Amino acid sequence: MLKQNLDTVNAILKELIELTEQDIEDIQAAKHGGVGASVEKKEQLIAQFTRAKKQLDSTLVSLNNSSPKGLSEVLDEEDKQKLDQLKKNLQTLHSKNKEYAKFVLIVKDFLDGLVNTMFDDGTNRAYGDKKITPESIFKMQV
Repeated sequence: MLKQNLDTVNAILKELIELTEQDIEDIQAAKHGGVGASVEKKEQLIAQFTRAKKQLDSTLVSLNNSSPKGLSEVLDEEDKQKLDQLKKNLQTLHSKNKEYAKFVLIVKDFLDGLVNTMFDDGTNRAYGDKKITPESIFKMQV
């Protein structure tokens, strides 16, 4: 049971890593068409990961409670390797998410700069802090 739980969690993490890497490539290539589908798929995978992680935690706790020796004595080498792989996958996903966030921030800053350049009053006014008339939307600084 433990091996199956570890395999499931690791498979979900690998898929999340691959999706994040694809998202990074898409941002770099300015391909924004698949953003919605990617976000939806990631949300599904995160929900699956949460369920699988709860099952894994439950299995590990019951194994730990069943032996007075402790968890390290109960696990075989394959289990330990899979737990190590889980740790590596989590670290990889964390670093890929940080890289992805940097690119998202760069794109956001670029788009905010465009809006500030296009509209007289800048970003805050363009997003509705002030009542906007149709004429003011089309008034641009050239």
